[in-house]
Formats: sequence, C-alpha cells, structure tokens
Amino acid sequence: MFHHLSAVHKDVYQEASSSSATLQDDLMNKDKPIKFSTSDAGKHHAYDSFFPKTNAPWYQVYIVSASVAVFLLYFTILREENDVDVMMSKTIWESVPQLRIQDLQRQIEERKELGTDVSELEEELEELLKKYK
Repeated sequence: MFHHLSAVHKDVYQEASSSSATLQDDLMNKDKPIKFSTSDAGKHHAYDSFFPKTNAPWYQVYIVSASVAVFLLYFTILREENDVDVMMSKTIWESVPQLRIQDLQRQIEERKELGTDVSELEEELEELLKKYK
C-alpha cells in the first residue's frame, strides 16, 4: 500500500527535491517581511471568493430559474387535489381515531385528579367508542 502511495506522488517528491534550493532560501528569509503587493494575496480579490469563476454558460441561471418557477406553479396552483392531499389535510385525530380515544382517557384521568368537570370529554369518548369499537 505504501509503495502505491509513493508511486502516485512521485512527481510531488521530485518537485520538492528539485526546488530544495529555493526552499532553503525561503527558510533563510523567514525573518524578513513579505511584500503584500508582490505576493499572491495581493492579486486576490474578495469578489472571487464569493463568486468564483465557473465554466457554466451564461444562460444556465435563466434555465434553472424558469424550471423552478414552472415546478412551483404546477405544484401550487395548477395541480388538482388527489387522495393523498385529502389524507394529508385530515387532523391526526381523524386519521387515527384510536389515538384520540387514548388521549381522551388520559385527559379524563388528569382532570379528575385536578377536580375539574370531565362530562364533555366522557361524552366525546362514549361517541368514539360506539363508532369505532
């Protein structure tokens, strides 16, 4: 495995060894300040960091924007409701009535402990039990 890695990076090792003279010069000059205007940092513009140059065609932005607009137009305005939309518009209690029964039983117990009126909850529970059991 290590042999394979060294073969892959053979060019890198050769470049490093051939430029060892310049590296030694750079190490000797570490105490000296670097002139900003001649460094690579002096040639870099902040605009390039936020908006990198790409090989994308100029019309790509318009095509993507139009595609997203058509997609949103279809799914928000033009599309007709189907069974899934109707199911999603139901509340959880309508979709899973057993869950409502359990919740009503829990609420009745809690309110009895607090000493509040539970007659409305008990009536709703009786209706659901008749309907689903």
